[in-house]
Amino acid sequence: MAKHYRRSSIAWFPILLSVIATMSWAGNITLAKLVNESIPPIGLAFWRWTVASLILAPFVLRPMREQWPLLKSNIQLVLLLALFGVAGYNTLVYIALENTLSTNVVILQSSSPLWILLVQFLLFGQLTTLKQAFAISVSAIGVLLIITKGQLISDFAIGSSELIALFAILVWATYSVLVQKLPEALKGLPMLGYTVFLGNLILLPFYVGESLWFETMPATKESLAISLYTGIFASGIAFFCWNAALERMGAATTGQFMHLIPVFGLIFSMLLLGERLESYHWLGIGFIVCGLLIANISAKRKPVAPNNTT
Repeated sequence: MAKHYRRSSIAWFPILLSVIATMSWAGNITLAKLVNESIPPIGLAFWRWTVASLILAPFVLRPMREQWPLLKSNIQLVLLLALFGVAGYNTLVYIALENTLSTNVVILQSSSPLWILLVQFLLFGQLTTLKQAFAISVSAIGVLLIITKGQLISDFAIGSSELIALFAILVWATYSVLVQKLPEALKGLPMLGYTVFLGNLILLPFYVGESLWFETMPATKESLAISLYTGIFASGIAFFCWNAALERMGAATTGQFMHLIPVFGLIFSMLLLGERLESYHWLGIGFIVCGLLIANISAKRKPVAPNNTT
């Protein structure tokens, strides 16, 4: 009985980690939209990861030192992860939020599992069934309905901000696939520390450029509060939980939890921003959900005989 209970608890643990991560990211999107008129996007991203670096440093510095030789042999992959997962994804989301609803961004996020499947196919040939390809196509229709604001057939036009948000999601899908290619010893705290520190360094010249030629990060209670929230919850805690879930469940399975972002995000957007769903939102959601269902059905495979060579 005790062993059964322990296995059940362990099975639920990565699910809990994924829920914590997606809830934190949904709050990040809503709050970023709430303050986007007064806080510049790159400035928010830079100070978010600066706070995260300070919070994480006591926990990650020793594991980072221990894995320094392994980092040197995997530096290209770690730099890509820092670029995509830290410097790229959230900065692009913040830029998109300047001219689009947070509702649009969080709904587009729900298509992430399908883009993860697509990236796995493009990079490693892991997408092998026609049903998975069909699932991506169905989900893509939903995405197009949202980024064109329902004008998919007549007056076809893609909003630039929605397109930036979609590109950000593709960047995140690439990160979620590539992170699995790390050696086991680098995963967890060492990888979290290296990617956060390196990602913040990548952002530094862009932050300086934004401050000099566009807009500076204001020193206000609002900017401090949003930097602390995004640095502690949406960065340190959420990334640690997400990476731990990826290690336990894999990119394709963990990616399915990304559709919780619109669930939490729509609730937060309605409560804090007063945003409402339009008809094209509902139609887009319908296509995305259908794509996810098709992908889940196609993911079921016959059991494989155990390999006893270990």
